[in-house]
Amino acid sequence: MNTSPIQSRPESPAAPVLPASLNGLEPALIEQAVAGIAADPANARCTFRAKTTWQGGLRTRTDVESYELGGKRIPHVHRIFTDEPIDLLGTEQAPNPQDLLLSALSGCMTVGFVVGATMAGLRIDSLQIETECPLDLRGAFGLDPSVKPGAEKITYTIRVKGSGTREQFEAVHQDMTAKSPNRYHLTAPIPLESRLVVE
Repeated sequence: MNTSPIQSRPESPAAPVLPASLNGLEPALIEQAVAGIAADPANARCTFRAKTTWQGGLRTRTDVESYELGGKRIPHVHRIFTDEPIDLLGTEQAPNPQDLLLSALSGCMTVGFVVGATMAGLRIDSLQIETECPLDLRGAFGLDPSVKPGAEKITYTIRVKGSGTREQFEAVHQDMTAKSPNRYHLTAPIPLESRLVVE
């Protein structure tokens, strides 16, 4: 007769019971979207497009008309302007491209953080991401070939307040870090293919 004590298996942490709405999102719709992509990888194919037109001086206008999701083109109409500060030869009529780069990064990370927190059952009361991108303009102006034309690094600080512990929000942070598309775009060597058309 075996008298050794029974080895019990550690229980997996139970998934949180999610409310119908949390942080302005509906967890059920998030789960539905994930299930649709899991069921057919073709549903995961997503393409964004933009067309930028010079507006004189250092100003641009970028038009967005649609995006593709799962092979379907969906209307997505927006217009984005850029300029440069007066001290950088612009007219200060719009954010400059570096401002929009930081906005695109922090906006994308915010999406990932909020979705992650929501699916973890964590309420967010406030969330801010402060970003910084130092540049040495000697590189951009071609004054010193040893100076890179872009930033050596981008730093960011996430400030969050809500129902989660530090450990819980750190888990959300790490999950977002691994999955954020724009964070990946800025940290991975992605090929850029170009062509010039002279009309």
